[in-house]
Amino acid sequence: MKCQPDDMALLELDYGDLIRPRFRILPSRGWGQCANGTGEILIVYGPKHPAERSIFDTSPYILEPGSITPNGWDCDGFFLPADRGIRFWRRVRSGPLAIKFWNRRRFSVSSQNPTTYKCSWPNGVFEPSQINWAIPNFSYEEVVFRARPARNRGPAL
Repeated sequence: MKCQPDDMALLELDYGDLIRPRFRILPSRGWGQCANGTGEILIVYGPKHPAERSIFDTSPYILEPGSITPNGWDCDGFFLPADRGIRFWRRVRSGPLAIKFWNRRRFSVSSQNPTTYKCSWPNGVFEPSQINWAIPNFSYEEVVFRARPARNRGPAL
């Protein structure tokens, strides 16, 4: 019997049920570091957190304004919210995007104006589904709203 598209039932998965290898920083690969000079909280992508049940390669972390990620902690890049832009050369790209940096890169993110960030030249700019990182379609206001409980608990780095 040949099925019709409506006959196909979705298998619901809890992505925490999937097998994934343990994640750790490999000393030979080096690590990246981000400085947040935006005046806003910044979501950075870092090592897979043991408590996170997603299938993504990185975990999103909150980096407070004026803060720098820890030494030895591999920051791979940062999240650009849907209502923000980032200037590269003479062009502004709009979010949501993941901005990626290679290992051993030290980079800073600053504000050019209230809705546009700038940073050193990245090693990749990715839209949702172009990289295995969480890139939600969130505005900055939604990021702040979702970060509020974690910020009240204290740092997770």
